[in-house]
Amino acid sequence: MADDAKIEALQALVDDMQKRLKLAEDREAIWRLVMAMQSAIDGRDIRAYAEGFTEDGVWAGVVGRGVGPKGVEEILGKYMKPWESHSTRTWHTTLDFVVDVDGDTATSTSKFQHITHDEKGELRVWHLGAYDDRLVRTPAGWKFTRRNAYVIVPYMEPKFQLVD
Repeated sequence: MADDAKIEALQALVDDMQKRLKLAEDREAIWRLVMAMQSAIDGRDIRAYAEGFTEDGVWAGVVGRGVGPKGVEEILGKYMKPWESHSTRTWHTTLDFVVDVDGDTATSTSKFQHITHDEKGELRVWHLGAYDDRLVRTPAGWKFTRRNAYVIVPYMEPKFQLVD
């Protein structure tokens, strides 16, 4: 193999590795955003949750629709009050996370479940839901442009849960 051909082959390999590394870094950054959002909701830091949205980003779910960080904070703030006590709070986990990155935009889907205590203090899964997300890379990192949140169990038709 001629030196020029070897150099071209090595450059192609390096380019492919850089592309795959960038994809892995983007997926990790989006996963970390989702985890930060989960922690913000669990801690009832609605402002921090809302900061995960672009200025025109939309959160839509059974409780309403908010546009931009202020709108998201307003709609979720109506329903997500500070916990009365540790025994009445919930935690949620994010499951089955899938993310597809296309340059500076991405989509992701995942499921969530809320876990709480029952009357005996034992764990109880309160409900199972799903997220359908659209994201964009910003100078401040990845942010949501759309987050649809809806309940799967108990079953409710998603189209009736998403307020547009």
